[in-house]
Amino acid sequence: MKLSMKRTVSITSLITVIAALLITVNCGGSPALWKPVQPGYTKYSGKLGFSVNLPAGWMAYEDKSALLLTRHSVPLGFIMAWRHPLSTPLPYTELSINKHMQIYEIAEIVTGNLLATPGVFNLVVEELTPDEIDGKRSFSLLISYTMENGLRRRCLIYGFVSGRHYTEIGLYALEDYYFDALLKDFFELAGSFRVSGR
Repeated sequence: MKLSMKRTVSITSLITVIAALLITVNCGGSPALWKPVQPGYTKYSGKLGFSVNLPAGWMAYEDKSALLLTRHSVPLGFIMAWRHPLSTPLPYTELSINKHMQIYEIAEIVTGNLLATPGVFNLVVEELTPDEIDGKRSFSLLISYTMENGLRRRCLIYGFVSGRHYTEIGLYALEDYYFDALLKDFFELAGSFRVSGR
């Protein structure tokens, strides 16, 4: 695995999932089931088709489509891991990912989906390199973009195809401090990531 400390940012494109989670956490109705990660690394192996070691001191939330982790709060920084069925359009584009695509082609579709996501402005691709996750060819994508509140978010995303799914893990954090502060935990988490489903 070539996970290096280079500044490569993930661009997870499920902003709607994050928004839904934020509404659940901050508003009335059924409370979000955030669970603290106990001291030491706790193995996660849920219904999403992957397993990963979770960093101590973070909070974890799982729904039917994604695993979301935060240390300070979601607006300041979070890690998200999710899987998406192949040949199914991504949320904000008519394009889909298939198993015959090259890594750079997948990264282009993921970037286009994020560009079309409401609330994302002035997106800049800072770096795109080949990498490896769980023994599978991956891309490593570092991007930054401005949010509606004027703050700038930096993202490091790893994406790859495995079985019938496109799998993605990403770090999203404010670029002034939180991105660098969370990188070490993100790299350790990404290094432990294993696909367990089809």
